Amino acid sequence: MAVIEPNGPALALFGVTFAAWCWSFLALAGLFPPSARPQSLAGAAGHVLVLLNVALSIVLLTGVALLAHQALRWTSVVVFGGLIFLFVPSTFQAVPNEWRDTRSGLAALGLVQLTSLTLLLSLSHGFDGS
Repeated sequence: MAVIEPNGPALALFGVTFAAWCWSFLALAGLFPPSARPQSLAGAAGHVLVLLNVALSIVLLTGVALLAHQALRWTSVVVFGGLIFLFVPSTFQAVPNEWRDTRSGLAALGLVQLTSLTLLLSLSHGFDGS
């Protein structure tokens, strides 16, 4: 493994945080345009939750991209990221719509993104890019 990607901890961190971003991307993609949102997300509170999750998703993707650029080989990012992007939708589909398309579902997604950002910020400082 060290021959393919010498920075295994950074690759693991990339995998976890990129998977969280993929989950948020899939969840949020189904909520646009606003007229396509389920009734449970109608109104101002639902709109604010969607926008908050979009902002968290953008910040998370930026952090994941910076980690990938600074600490990983591009081949590792392409292969590992591609595998994650390929298989995350099957795990996403396993979750019932009643859990995903609600305010509590979006709040839980926001917590997942915040946890991923915290993990990314706390662990990525030790990676030197070698």
